[in-house]
Amino acid sequence: MVTTASLASMGVSALSTFVLPIIILVVARRRWGCSLWSAAVGALVFVVFALLLEGGLHALVFTALPNLPSKPMLYAIYAALAAGVFEELGRVCGFAVLQASDRHPDDVGRALGMGIGHGGIEAILLVGVATISSLVISVSIINAGTSEAFLAGLPDAQRDIVARQFELLINTPAPFYLLSIGERTIAIALHIALSVLVWMAFTGRVRRWWILGAILAHALADAGAALYQSGVVSVVVAQGWALIVTVILALTVRRMYVSTTALLARGAAQTS
Repeated sequence: MVTTASLASMGVSALSTFVLPIIILVVARRRWGCSLWSAAVGALVFVVFALLLEGGLHALVFTALPNLPSKPMLYAIYAALAAGVFEELGRVCGFAVLQASDRHPDDVGRALGMGIGHGGIEAILLVGVATISSLVISVSIINAGTSEAFLAGLPDAQRDIVARQFELLINTPAPFYLLSIGERTIAIALHIALSVLVWMAFTGRVRRWWILGAILAHALADAGAALYQSGVVSVVVAQGWALIVTVILALTVRRMYVSTTALLARGAAQTS
């Protein structure tokens, strides 16, 4: 049986993945005037570049190198860099689309919208949908007492995998599901910081090579998660690592934005 506490934690976790991006977007719209279109483009960037293109690359690589996941360091380097390359270059394409289609001012609000949309749809699709699925399975199959009948109807190749998934749902402590709230908060903050950095590079506020900096920063932040997937570090260590990288990146990007904004203001004052 999956405990009531675990079911409640799943529900809270799933709900947060939908509510958190909305709250952040509402605040950002009021404070910086970011458009819904910029958030929609950010979400589209994630779907196209992370789910479709990066997912297609993973399918090819893991078919050609099936033992790669069993080599933690190589897997972490590959997975982290792939995420950085696809998602940050996707952001560049997203800003090009916004530049051509968005009538709102090309200010930091555009970058914030891109980051919120990107991180928000990632939270919904990767965590929210999966958690809802786990919740439905827990209630309708495991707690309903139909697990054995359900497993008996599966092909032999799938039966052991699904049985392990059922076992994991039963044995996972309730607080574990709540960790995803913190993890998604960190991820959304990371995407916002990276979006602002790429936007500054795209608009010429900083050198274009900072796009490479965004790729490497993204890869560095994802390294902990990749090592967790390989079983090298715990989920707490992975989240702690992501938090440290995100805080350092956010502070660095904020400082860069403030300094470039001041320089632009001084230049405008001199020309006038």
